[in-house]
Amino acid sequence: MAEQKSLNSNPQLNRLLNDIVESVNHYAEVQLAHIRSLTQIGIALSSESDINKIFDLILEEALTYTNADGATIYSVSDDKRFLDFQIVYNRTMKLRMGGAYGPISWPSIPLYQEDGSKQMRNLATYVAHTGTLQIIEDVYDQTIFDNSGTRKVDQQNKYRSKSMIAIPLKDHEDEVLGVVQLINAMNPEGEVVGFTNEHMAMLTSLASIAAIILTNKKLVVGLETLLHQFIRANANAIDRKSPYSGGHITRVASLTEALAEHIQKCEVGAFADIEFTDDEMEEIALSGWMHDLGKIVTPVYIMDKATKLETIFDRIELVRTRFELMQAVIERDILRLEQGGKDAARQRELVEQLGRDLAFIEVSNIGGEFMKDEDMAALDRIGKCIYKSEGKSYFLLSDDEVKNLSIRRGTLLPEEFAIMQEHATITAEMLDQLTFPKKYRHVPLYASSHHEKLNGKGYPNQLSGDEMPLQARIIAIADLFEALTAADRPYKKWKTLTESLRIMGFCAKDGEIDKDILNLFIDSGLYLKYANEYLKPKQIDDVDTDKIKSMYNPSE
Repeated sequence: MAEQKSLNSNPQLNRLLNDIVESVNHYAEVQLAHIRSLTQIGIALSSESDINKIFDLILEEALTYTNADGATIYSVSDDKRFLDFQIVYNRTMKLRMGGAYGPISWPSIPLYQEDGSKQMRNLATYVAHTGTLQIIEDVYDQTIFDNSGTRKVDQQNKYRSKSMIAIPLKDHEDEVLGVVQLINAMNPEGEVVGFTNEHMAMLTSLASIAAIILTNKKLVVGLETLLHQFIRANANAIDRKSPYSGGHITRVASLTEALAEHIQKCEVGAFADIEFTDDEMEEIALSGWMHDLGKIVTPVYIMDKATKLETIFDRIELVRTRFELMQAVIERDILRLEQGGKDAARQRELVEQLGRDLAFIEVSNIGGEFMKDEDMAALDRIGKCIYKSEGKSYFLLSDDEVKNLSIRRGTLLPEEFAIMQEHATITAEMLDQLTFPKKYRHVPLYASSHHEKLNGKGYPNQLSGDEMPLQARIIAIADLFEALTAADRPYKKWKTLTESLRIMGFCAKDGEIDKDILNLFIDSGLYLKYANEYLKPKQIDDVDTDKIKSMYNPSE
């Protein structure tokens, strides 16, 4: 007991005054402790990312202030059909679930009955539907809700539920987000008493804080859902831009996630120490979905340029018409010469040469074979070919057609290829303008680096070695494999699994892609799982994986 202070010369009055001072000091200390708790909760609201910890702080303060024996925090489910348990606590029954103490296994409480009517015979659901605070002196002696379930649980646990209070958690639009429910307030002697108006005021304040937490959680979840929907909508729009590359982004994103998951599970080898957090896994997934965002500004005629002469249409038809016209004019001239008794051997040779030249042009237009120097010389000759008859000049190829047919490999001119490459830079520029959450801040880098090569010969920034993050290397391999195996490209023939993996083996040998990821891709069988889901049966052959791996792992 604290030492008595001399506050009055009368001993009896002095003791009374000391008792009053002691009571006031005790009350002040209790209130100060509550203020500290509320302050701690306020600080946690702005600094703590784990809402379960904040819920625990609120629960502790509610229990301390009311000296209640138990408490439950519910939240309304996303579909607004149930009350989901967030935290359950009972001191006497030594029960604590939810929050920082792990998930709750109890089933959610239905807010509606089977016939669709509101469930009003449960205190928590009653409060959720009415949005009104309810205080009950004795749960066994009331008519608000059905207490048979409470009695049954009490009987099973040799417990006596008595006083109870339930407060709705409302957001700024007065929508009920959940319910806080406390049971059996106790006085200092440990006797169950009713909840007071003072308790109600404090609990209402705490409920407001809990509602803020739930509102913020829904807001964050809503914004992240919107971000994901926006990303997928853009990806689908880009995929639909071209009838030939439709589904490319979806397939690359799927393969990217699968590769990351396999790396995550590695317990031995190059990736044994790699542990992606849930946020990092989601960051990789988002990057996979966004890797071709820049193609939204790439002209379709370049994306889908199936032949060298294609623009809006394949100009090979115009070239054929010119060849046929020149042949027809020459044959007319041959007929005239023969009728005049003159030799037309040179013109006949020219007609035959035109047939051979047209066949050559048609093959060159496909872009499947490398153009050798003698091919370039032949093309130059054909481009300069002019036939004159009756004052008219007939040509076979325009300067622009010669320029396009002179492409050594593939179907794109250097300037067109540069435009295609720009999609990586544009992807970075577009994503850099978005304010991603801090946990997804690397999405612009990962997404825009899928054409970088470890040897520094990629684009757009010529990253090399460790400058290229593991996440970007994963997307690079997913993108390359999808492009090699795609059977719907108009500018190339589909490849078998062996052909595709062999090309990837050469890329790994040349230091372009990560050989450790390629090893994992092959050893895990992920390449075959992908093939069975997306490739044509005729593409799926028996792959000699040891032979493929020996290309870039000489020791194997």
